[in-house]
Amino acid sequence: MFGLGALLYLADAGKNREVSSIASVSGGSLTNGYVGLKADYAALDGPGFEVAVKPYARQIAQRGTVGAVWTTWAYVALLILALVGAVAIWWLPLYWAVRLLLFLIALLVWAKLAEQRGRICGWAFAKTIYASGGKPPRLDQIHTGIDHVLCATDLHAGEHVYFSGAFVCAYRFGWGAPADLPLHTAVQCSAALPGAFPVRWLPTRPQGFTKGTETDSVMALVDGGVYDNMADQWGADVADRKDRWNPEAKGLHEPEELVVVNASGGMGWGSVASLRIPLVGEILGMLRDKDVLYDNTTSLRRKGLVGRFDRAELQGQGLRGALVHIPQSPFEVPRRFETSTQWPARQARAQAALAWLAGEDEQGWKDQVKASRGVKTSLTKLGTARSAGLLRHAYLLAMANLHVILGYPLVPVPPMQRFVDLVS
Repeated sequence: MFGLGALLYLADAGKNREVSSIASVSGGSLTNGYVGLKADYAALDGPGFEVAVKPYARQIAQRGTVGAVWTTWAYVALLILALVGAVAIWWLPLYWAVRLLLFLIALLVWAKLAEQRGRICGWAFAKTIYASGGKPPRLDQIHTGIDHVLCATDLHAGEHVYFSGAFVCAYRFGWGAPADLPLHTAVQCSAALPGAFPVRWLPTRPQGFTKGTETDSVMALVDGGVYDNMADQWGADVADRKDRWNPEAKGLHEPEELVVVNASGGMGWGSVASLRIPLVGEILGMLRDKDVLYDNTTSLRRKGLVGRFDRAELQGQGLRGALVHIPQSPFEVPRRFETSTQWPARQARAQAALAWLAGEDEQGWKDQVKASRGVKTSLTKLGTARSAGLLRHAYLLAMANLHVILGYPLVPVPPMQRFVDLVS
């Protein structure tokens, strides 16, 4: 929803016509896959794009994905029954060793069933947001003028695998084709949040990889955010891929500007009292350690991106860009540059942005930011108010930040009712 709000602004501002690629990880890949399949983003005006994405926005807000199909609930019921059956074996009038053997077999069956939850999730995506009658669409049915790139992480070397309608590529595997891979499978791999979903194993033979350094027969895929939570590396390194996989990759679009929309709110302050629990606290402590490492890694990536963008601006060459980061309000960047003498052009645009935001409650936006960053990753319905709030937050934040940093146009501030109507 947050990514969709930024795309809505770009379409209203006419900047969508200059978009060459959209890369995504995690939940953002649901939106990216839908836009690539259902809308020719660069060819639509704002109202046209809004019409195209309304069914998707309504589905996410009002019904969700995984919980909105009967197959999910049938699968959950089967898991529960299998587990109950495994436990019930201990009450059978059999010798204890036989009961132990049967219990272990039943537990193995249950574990195999549990490993299918990634497939169940992908099927739910297909039924709720991608399929429109008939067979679920394939990845290669995305063929607009934009490279819609779904990023997953392969655990063999901890690097991205990039899925799109025209290619599949990875540094180790090389350059390949999407073959008959379903769109919902690529999206699910990109959004396979560790813990919630198991590793998704995909064979490499159908993709026909060439010019790689490894020839493993399978990819071990999890959420693209494990490697690069902002999906920025695709756009930042297109030139390197064109050199590495020439001539197959010569058609890749190399961007001049990079807009990074990050819906991860970061850790924030939280209670750690549970870490005192013996044994359990040690496991929770390791998970907390992982979160700290992850949070600091993404923070350093953001700082590095801002530094790169600023150098390009000052030197007049290189990749320019800006961040649209969910913990910010639309006032934050304009206030930062409002009196800056180092950046006179940004100072003037910041003052224009603040005048444009004159009708907004700056203090009230702190509550909206808190609400937005508190929305957890969820595949159930988000609800009308939460969805509309995320959309409007991203829309206004994208407009303010991109105007100040890159000079993108200011358009009339949309009322909340517009976004409520979009998701209702």
